[in-house]
Amino acid sequence: MRKLVVYAVLLTAIGALAAGAGRAQASVGTESNVLGGADPLLADPLAQELAIDQLSQSSSGTQQYGPFNSTSPDSGTCGNDWAQDRFDRYFKVTPRPDGTFRVAEQFKNGSFVTNTGPSPGACDLSDGTGPGIVTSGLVGTMHGYLDMTVTCTTTIGCPATGASCTPTTCGTTGGFLATIFPTGIVTTDAYFFHYAGYDGSNQALVVHEWKNASCNRGGNHGDIATAAVATGPQFATC
Repeated sequence: MRKLVVYAVLLTAIGALAAGAGRAQASVGTESNVLGGADPLLADPLAQELAIDQLSQSSSGTQQYGPFNSTSPDSGTCGNDWAQDRFDRYFKVTPRPDGTFRVAEQFKNGSFVTNTGPSPGACDLSDGTGPGIVTSGLVGTMHGYLDMTVTCTTTIGCPATGASCTPTTCGTTGGFLATIFPTGIVTTDAYFFHYAGYDGSNQALVVHEWKNASCNRGGNHGDIATAAVATGPQFATC
């Protein structure tokens, strides 16, 4: 899954977002058990998501790009693509006093369709559920965000304010960063994604809710699985 790492966006786009790229919007007030019992020492992921929603040009100098309708494979903790996602992608860029930029990428209004194989949390020992598998063709919703810091290595053309940000050039995380911050160094600060398989067609699911998050957003929890089956080596992500 995702890790807090540093990317140099200098030569090529990063490409589709790694490890669980698909996102969609859900009603925050109806989130259920995998989001409960937040550690008081960690940032509340839902509160952070709402705070990103409230960023505006008038209050913070934030510039928004999107929505960009996108599709992406979604990889799980075992490395396989457990689902195919469709979603609207938004980017919000906020300058900071120290000269860096906060880039908050949001994933809304989407859905996932499962692929046969290990479930998304099958190889994570720390997500509160055992290993599992999922069958193909099950659908659900998801939403979330990726929070990044960009440090420009030059003062000219970073950000590239005149760049054309279109679904073609900015339809992926890497494409957006390469277009708007061509000489930027990008640090991933946090991420949080929530998946829910409550649709009537998903009665086969024995675990129907999955939170994929960085450790500073509470880590992974739950799963999307049709059976509890050991699928490979397990490790703790947080």
